[in-house]
Amino acid sequence: MGSHFDALRGTSQMWVPLSLAQGLPGQKCGEMVPSLSREQLRMPAWFYILRLQSGSLYIGATTDLDQRCRDHFAGKACRTTKIDLPVEFIHLEKFDTYTKARKREIQVKRWSRAKKEALVSKDISTLRKLAKSK
Repeated sequence: MGSHFDALRGTSQMWVPLSLAQGLPGQKCGEMVPSLSREQLRMPAWFYILRLQSGSLYIGATTDLDQRCRDHFAGKACRTTKIDLPVEFIHLEKFDTYTKARKREIQVKRWSRAKKEALVSKDISTLRKLAKSK
């Protein structure tokens, strides 16, 4: 029985821990998953936020927005959106490389819910207030 990785054996693609990847169906915690190739890391990419049926926010980055959108709305992109289907894309930012989009994803994931909602609503005043050190 083959794994998700059989097609990648012998290629120049890098590997990242599951916690840093979007995840593949059937993936177990602690397994390694393929990341993007060096060429793909330099491709234009998008950082996005989805609102899920529960009201939760899902934050991600991708080089293929159309495919990722189809996968999310079909419940095939990741465990989160399989269990809690997305309702809509609520925020989108384009970057010249995946690396920059991924850095933005990591940055925003660390924010409070209030700060994420201020970003989505383009409430610059609230974003500034929430960005101040306490």
